[in-house]
Amino acid sequence: MVARFPIGVILATLSALLSGCALDEEMALRSQLSKWIYLSETLFFTSEVTCTVAVFDLARPEISSKIPRARSIDTALIRVRRGQPVLFDIAETSPNEISEQLMSRDLGKGLGMLSTGVGPVKDCMADEIAYGYYQILMSPDTRTVYDAAGNALLMVYPPSNLAFFLRGNI
Repeated sequence: MVARFPIGVILATLSALLSGCALDEEMALRSQLSKWIYLSETLFFTSEVTCTVAVFDLARPEISSKIPRARSIDTALIRVRRGQPVLFDIAETSPNEISEQLMSRDLGKGLGMLSTGVGPVKDCMADEIAYGYYQILMSPDTRTVYDAAGNALLMVYPPSNLAFFLRGNI
């Protein structure tokens, strides 16, 4: 005899199982990022099965020299293809412009960066965070770190001592 469960019990069980499946845990992410940036407080954090968005106040808006820097898109592309995180150290270039330039050199890698920056916004970012995200995405003052292997994008905005972190697995 096969046991039958009401559909409500099955859906509640699935929901409980999936709600515990986050892409990142806040403390583990803070530990990882503290090797790259000087974190202060977490201002926003959410992580679902397919995405993570976090906003941090920074003690200092500097990025560690442990992350390889690229002063050109071509140099950055070499690092991206190797699966290394890279800091785009290109003056007066916004994260949006960086993704456009990356797509013009290697469409697949550029689309990877673009999807890392867009997917989590759609699925994990609260509306009240989206306006600020758009501002730093378009600002040439923003420092951009892309980790293709980790499907992660880190944007540090020195004028406000803020960092936005996005990860997607789409």
